[in-house]
Amino acid sequence: MYHTEPPTDKTIREWYMKFQQSGRLRAAKRTGQPGPLAKTVQRVQETFVRSPQKPTHRASQELQMPQSSVWRILHKCLRIRGYRLQLLQVLNPQDHNLHFHFCMDIQQWLEEDRFAEKLVFSDEVTFHVCGKVNHHNVRIWGMENPHATMEHICDKPKVNVFCTISSCKVYGPFFFAEATVTNINYLNMLQLWLMPQLQEDREDFIFQQDGAPPHFHFDICAHLNANLPGRWIGRASHNDSPLLTWPPQSPDLTPCDFFLWGYIKDRMYISPYAL
Repeated sequence: MYHTEPPTDKTIREWYMKFQQSGRLRAAKRTGQPGPLAKTVQRVQETFVRSPQKPTHRASQELQMPQSSVWRILHKCLRIRGYRLQLLQVLNPQDHNLHFHFCMDIQQWLEEDRFAEKLVFSDEVTFHVCGKVNHHNVRIWGMENPHATMEHICDKPKVNVFCTISSCKVYGPFFFAEATVTNINYLNMLQLWLMPQLQEDREDFIFQQDGAPPHFHFDICAHLNANLPGRWIGRASHNDSPLLTWPPQSPDLTPCDFFLWGYIKDRMYISPYAL
């Protein structure tokens, strides 16, 4: 009926003996390698509570146990993971006040009618033509090591790209012919390419740029002061006339930074092993 062979007499006797001994027919769960003692787990936990940045090999030497045991206790017993440090720019004491006042000022401006529609955000980024890949994030899972390699090119070719975003339009991309963005080619781009487009679409736009060194050059600020007095946001001196002064060491919070470039790079820098 079930298309299976019935159990033999020997199998039935084994089931009976197993039920008499353990009270169940299923095999007991194998314990495998015994787990660490509670005292050992506590020692490892106390070590990393005192020094969260301690390397596992140093903890292994101090605790006199294999490094693999330290790893197993951290991951399986304590459920602790290792996280990479994130590098941030150093903020001076006066920078905090500048950031705070900028946030308060921009919030007040955003309450005005149609102010957000006038804002035009800009930024530039570097793309490596060869497709720069972070090898720490590349993994190839398999039963055997494929011994895959990736060619490393010294002085890899790259291209600097500029783009601008408004509430209704994306201006760009603009590719700099030079390997480095300087005040000269940046000013040429503003005068010959970007400003004519912005002025054609809207006369009362407000231009934003970050505090990159080429943006803070005297020629750039002079151009913005003459053509957009009180209608630009950027790093400025006391002699300039911006609408708002971009604070130093500011995080990347413009749409170009937190959306556009990441969106494009996710589609450009695809690992060859994911294809």
